[in-house]
Amino acid sequence: MLDNPAGVLSRLVAESGRELVDFQQKDVEPVSEGFVVGYACGVRTREDAIERLTIYVNTSPSAPVDEHTVELLDAAGRRLTAWVYPQDPSLPSLPAVSYPEAAGVVLAKFGIAAEGATLRMEAYRPGKRAVLQVATATERWFAKVVQPSLAATIHDLHERFRAAGVPVPRSIGFSDAGLVLLGELPGVPAIDVFERIDRARFARGLDELTQHIAQVPVTVGARESLARRVDWYAERMEETAPVFARQTTRLAAMIAERYAATSVPRPVTIHGDLHLGQIFVAEDDPSRITGILDIDTAGLGDPADDRGALFGHVVVSSVEREAGSPGVAALAAFADELQSGWRGDERVTAIAATHLLGHALANAGRGDDRGAAAAQRLLERAASVLGAPPA
Repeated sequence: MLDNPAGVLSRLVAESGRELVDFQQKDVEPVSEGFVVGYACGVRTREDAIERLTIYVNTSPSAPVDEHTVELLDAAGRRLTAWVYPQDPSLPSLPAVSYPEAAGVVLAKFGIAAEGATLRMEAYRPGKRAVLQVATATERWFAKVVQPSLAATIHDLHERFRAAGVPVPRSIGFSDAGLVLLGELPGVPAIDVFERIDRARFARGLDELTQHIAQVPVTVGARESLARRVDWYAERMEETAPVFARQTTRLAAMIAERYAATSVPRPVTIHGDLHLGQIFVAEDDPSRITGILDIDTAGLGDPADDRGALFGHVVVSSVEREAGSPGVAALAAFADELQSGWRGDERVTAIAATHLLGHALANAGRGDDRGAAAAQRLLERAASVLGAPPA
């Protein structure tokens, strides 16, 4: 990813007359031709004060830029772009909702009086999206920041799902700058209470929900299946963690062959990124599903994509948790139950294994022993799903 992050970050902060004091990699987001790597940095100002900044560096040669982006070359002559959070060039609305005063002005444009509102970042994927909770004394909203071209479509999807009776948050409105304002969904994420869930009852409810979603009339396609670009994961693993490259390349070749040999099903409406963090359940009865979030990538697609995505997320959730922590055993058992439900379906098998490769890449990119151990376990599970011999 970055051969010399200290040198890159030092040059970056020096352009504003500051000095890098310390840094730590905090996250990695794969993008089309590289990675966006985030660093928590301490910098010394001209006034000799220490500031804490989060700096993102994009290694993709086609990365977007704006007036807040710095372009520089690394030691190998590769073009890099960098920005300080929240000045994400792909998400121009992010600065406007990152501070309480600014967020109040934005919400006022939606007809909401939010003086004294508090903000909390719920999720941020650099270059892709951010979700901030905006809370007043009596109400809560969620500001979803996306690439500007996607805002109208996401708003329309929420309206279509709600009109069809699928419980998703109400979209209060959107802006052409890439902001969608959503209401609150009742319940809690299933992943947070999974140890209390009756898995058989939850699975029945999930089947009913996906069947309901399949009937929603939409006009857009779902996100392209990850299995169609499985080679990309092998290429990124070569850059990120060469120790896993040979194993990943072998599995990617098997996935591509299996997937290509299957027939394309009739498309129906799918979620597009189904996992336990998106599925909400009743806090007092966690086996009962109350709604579903993040339908940004929903549309006409292959039901096998949702099944494979859910399985991959359940597996990685069990792998990444500490042994013996709440929910680990239940998640591992649920992964086995999901796999039993589609055993013999080569299309789901290929897609599920692709998701495991993606999660392995993300863990390998952490650059620590725990991430490497998780990556190895995920690659071993992918081999098991495919029926591949040990590496």
